[in-house]
Amino acid sequence: MNKRIRSGKSSELIVTGELIRHGVDVYLPCVDDQAIDLLLRAPAGVRYYEVQVKSIKGYNSIVGVKNAEDLRGNYILIVHYRHDSKPDEFFYLTHKQIAHHHLKGSGWGDLVFNKPERERYAEQNLADLAKRILNGEDIS
Repeated sequence: MNKRIRSGKSSELIVTGELIRHGVDVYLPCVDDQAIDLLLRAPAGVRYYEVQVKSIKGYNSIVGVKNAEDLRGNYILIVHYRHDSKPDEFFYLTHKQIAHHHLKGSGWGDLVFNKPERERYAEQNLADLAKRILNGEDIS
């Protein structure tokens, strides 16, 4: 059993459930070879968002984020911090925010997202993301 794959898949399903609970239409791709774990559909017009979910145990570095130069305006990263002794934390970053925090020249797609960044983006949680999508706001 590959615990890392299980952890990643369970985070994708947890995020999916939370977004559905908040009223967002969530679609699961059959294949995950483009770093797209979920598709979110906005009710206004034909707008969708490609989502990558990263599961992090503790506050370790975030690795394996899609190359910032390849991101489109409809790309969202959701970071799921999994904790044993306190509630889990969720943050989302837009493609511009990802590019800003992406470590240049990193072979593993490292993202700098330490305590100052977590404090800066504290309001960017799943409830906020759902509200913005349901209100038809542009999240780019």
